Amino acid sequence: MGFLKNQMMKQLEAAKVSVSEERLDELEAQGYDVSEYRNALNAKKAEQEEKVRTLRGNHQNPTDLKKLEPYVETPRSTETPFFKAVAGKAPFFGKSKWRARYSEGPIVYEAVLDCPDEALAPPTDDGGYHCITLYAIDSGHARDEAWLQRVMTALRDMRDRKRDTPEDCMEVVDMMRNKDNEGDWRSGWLGQSIAEGAQAYYHKEVVFQKDLPNGFIPDNYILPKVCTSIPQKASHVPLVSVIPPVFYM
Repeated sequence: MGFLKNQMMKQLEAAKVSVSEERLDELEAQGYDVSEYRNALNAKKAEQEEKVRTLRGNHQNPTDLKKLEPYVETPRSTETPFFKAVAGKAPFFGKSKWRARYSEGPIVYEAVLDCPDEALAPPTDDGGYHCITLYAIDSGHARDEAWLQRVMTALRDMRDRKRDTPEDCMEVVDMMRNKDNEGDWRSGWLGQSIAEGAQAYYHKEVVFQKDLPNGFIPDNYILPKVCTSIPQKASHVPLVSVIPPVFYM
């Protein structure tokens, strides 16, 4: 038993700041003293939070969502620069359905729940970022910025273990904690324990620098989109299209 315990502690020492809190909880339940490793993990978290605050402070990126108000009412004109920029070139077949999707699709606010640190500063190259995002498709919450900020704060607090995670939020919080896992493309509907009645969809996506204001995540972490497909069945997922940043900067 002594040998196994020594081996376990050596492994912990080698991975002091990378061991997960779940693993520490398991070891603590088995009688190991993991306080030193938990302190190291908390110090790493504090360092990361300070890094994000510094990035946000050094690289401000304000937007103005009110500039989108002229395009909220639907059906919107298909002759405007807004429609043409969002919808792109008309397809050879199915023009009427294409026109309806982009002229009648509501504007929704997509929240960036979690993203790489480099997405919070002006880019140094072309490319994109793996981000965990969420948006509501019901009319009562689709453009409710205050609601979106509440949800973002709640989910980030769960990610950082500052509050308990309800069962119906486990998946999205796990995705946020493991956002660098390129093989994880789960998606789902936000649990009603924090959704406040909203029909909100979360997923992982690649957010391209060219689609971001100034090439990086805005101060409010909100990216407006046009929802081109609202699901009629629970098993279906919504679809959204990018609104070029020039329309809300």
